Amino acid sequence: MDDAQEGLAWLTKMASASRRLNYTGVFVYQHGATIETSRIAHYVNSAGGEFEKLETLDGPAREVIRTNDQVTRYLPNIKTVTIEKRSARRFPALLPERLTNGVADNYSVRKAGVDRVAGYECQVVLLEPRDELRYGHQFCAEVGSGLPLRARTLNEKNEALESFAFTELRIGGSFNRDKVKSRYAASSKHWKVDRSALPVEETSAETGWVVANRPAGFKKITELKRSIAGRAAAVSHIVFSDGLAAVSVFIEPLPKAPVGENLWHQGAVNIYMRPVADYLVTVLGEAPAATVMHIANSLEFRGAAR
Repeated sequence: MDDAQEGLAWLTKMASASRRLNYTGVFVYQHGATIETSRIAHYVNSAGGEFEKLETLDGPAREVIRTNDQVTRYLPNIKTVTIEKRSARRFPALLPERLTNGVADNYSVRKAGVDRVAGYECQVVLLEPRDELRYGHQFCAEVGSGLPLRARTLNEKNEALESFAFTELRIGGSFNRDKVKSRYAASSKHWKVDRSALPVEETSAETGWVVANRPAGFKKITELKRSIAGRAAAVSHIVFSDGLAAVSVFIEPLPKAPVGENLWHQGAVNIYMRPVADYLVTVLGEAPAATVMHIANSLEFRGAAR
């Protein structure tokens, strides 16, 4: 097996381990001058159900409970509970469950040395982008299980845009429902409950919108229309991926208040918003700002949505 095949085999192992193993631990997330520490407990029961509890250990209290694809977020400072479907990938489950050929087409993948994180030996795997349309990545996976112990996203200067790393970790153990129960569930019965992010209806559909000049290596993987509570019109949602990074495009009618172009970022995620005719386009993803803006600026309406 050559270096590239070995590297891809490790990526597949990491994607599986982060979802199918039981583990508990503490990890640190860093981007810029911001450092956030979180405790995580992840369990899979015998029927294959996935349960996770994530709680921040510094700054404002925040607890996230996930059961399969339903995510409930408790924000005790403002006495609010939000309920939504899982969307963004989270450490250590940063890799898509099904890796495609696009990864090898768009990144040079190779094994590097062995390092040590949270007391465990781990295999370093490097993903170097083949162009400037995407970021580089460095993973370190526990040598036995393949669980990612550290992940870094790198810009074109090989500088870390963001990084995750376990500082404490226990791999294995039997399913323990108590470890993934919310500490706020009982006291939150009178809190505000926000379900606005939950789609009332979600339908695969041709939206009528196309990216006329799609960035090389990015392929459309999802196109649908969402009806969301509290919004008069459906929101069109298109997702593009290069096999690793995903970029989401949201199209909705312009709000009454004037909206201009706006670009901002958090860690490695860039978000670009611009009005197009009578619509507001928002594009976001873990890709360089130029890539996100390119997709937004290439968006055209080609026909009535069906």
